[in-house]
Amino acid sequence: MNYDLSVLMPITAHHVTQGRGYKLQTSSVWSSLLKSEHVPQVAPSFITLVPLLMEVPSFYTRGKRAKWLPPPCEDSDLEIDDDTIDDDCFDPDFLLAEDNDDDIRPLESGSGARVRPQPLPEEDDESVEEEPAAHRKARTRVRPQRHRVWKKEDICISSLPEFSPLAPDCILSPWEYFLLMLPIDLLEDVVYQTNLYAKQKDVNTSFSIDIHELMQFIGIVIYKGVVHLPSIEDYWATKTRIPQVADMMASKRFRLIRSLLHFNNNENVQASTDRFFKVRPLFSGVTKQFQKVAETPTQSFDEVMVAYKGTRAGSLRQYIQNKPDKWGYKLFCRASIDGFIHDILLYQGETTFKNHPTELSQEESDFQVTMKTVIALVKTLKKPKETAVYADNWFTSISLVEYLKEKYGFRYVGTARPNRIGDPPLRAVKDIEKKSVPRGALDYHSTDGILALRWKDNKIVTVISSDAGVEPLKTVLRYDREQ
Repeated sequence: MNYDLSVLMPITAHHVTQGRGYKLQTSSVWSSLLKSEHVPQVAPSFITLVPLLMEVPSFYTRGKRAKWLPPPCEDSDLEIDDDTIDDDCFDPDFLLAEDNDDDIRPLESGSGARVRPQPLPEEDDESVEEEPAAHRKARTRVRPQRHRVWKKEDICISSLPEFSPLAPDCILSPWEYFLLMLPIDLLEDVVYQTNLYAKQKDVNTSFSIDIHELMQFIGIVIYKGVVHLPSIEDYWATKTRIPQVADMMASKRFRLIRSLLHFNNNENVQASTDRFFKVRPLFSGVTKQFQKVAETPTQSFDEVMVAYKGTRAGSLRQYIQNKPDKWGYKLFCRASIDGFIHDILLYQGETTFKNHPTELSQEESDFQVTMKTVIALVKTLKKPKETAVYADNWFTSISLVEYLKEKYGFRYVGTARPNRIGDPPLRAVKDIEKKSVPRGALDYHSTDGILALRWKDNKIVTVISSDAGVEPLKTVLRYDREQ
């Protein structure tokens, strides 16, 4: 079945980019990359529930409180202005430590001193020096260096098929479209788990919730995400009363349901290594529905932050400087070109991939985190040989592009860091940075159908592509701060 996605405004997200005032010559590979910068953004109707769900006091152990100072963010591949710079402020190989009191430790200067998370040092994916056996266990195995023959040749790849979804037989109501994302069987399970938790907490309780009241609760949560007030009590207060909320449910009842809302059986938590055990059924159920929606041939990968400023999440709470919500839970998402998210990977450190529905092979389990992230998400794609993957330099490496091309038949286009492209004989960055080199200048080489391109924009941009080539060259509009 195909759906009219325009009705799913609470579920979909759109990323609009604008350029003005500057013309230059560039290649089709960069034009394709610019057109596909649809950063996945999680929609308010579903993700606004997540901070609420993850604030349950019993979900996390209480740790020492301390202020955090994020590490400095390195420059983006393409820096236009403060709102559009890249969000790659952590090293790709950074892993979360175990969630314990050692994660947050004050400095010797006093109890109020700030501490800084320490990511692993950046290294070249292509070569890693041998380490003593005592330290080797904690690292992921790097693929052996591959001999590549680079040539001054463009790549010529056939075009992807046009995306033309079939029109639906009938237009559903907004309520019916909502149930496509949160089906009745999932909601009934939430009702069961919530009532079960209430009984586990107090066997003599008279609390009970049905699916109708649960839908009222969800409606209030969604509405609160649209109509913001300073305090939750303001929705019921006399002067600031919101009828759409206050007439639906009493404040005391809303708070009670929020305190008891559950998605999994607490009695099974000890047997699980999943740090998102309590919300896993919700994410799995919703993601399953997302994957039923038709996918475009172009897929985008990016990090998404679910805002959370509390102190009970331990090392699950991440920081990305250039995201709208800098603090929160980090998700990796795969989205179509229109911004609709089809798959979600909840980041929880070393156990991230053990608890995702897709299974990695033994070889893939030894890859770097950046490679495993993309591989885990592309495995749920329906037509791998008719799909191109787009991502930023946090994910991209020559090893990833080669593996996706040879193992699954995926095409790939992404910005890349200079030390992760396999040493093609491109013009040096310092050479292209010279003022005598005009903006729009480029150099490229290819090997086995994979193109490495270096292009001068506001800064030097390095791109790896197994989909779009250099030709045809054309003129595009680019943002210019001075115009």
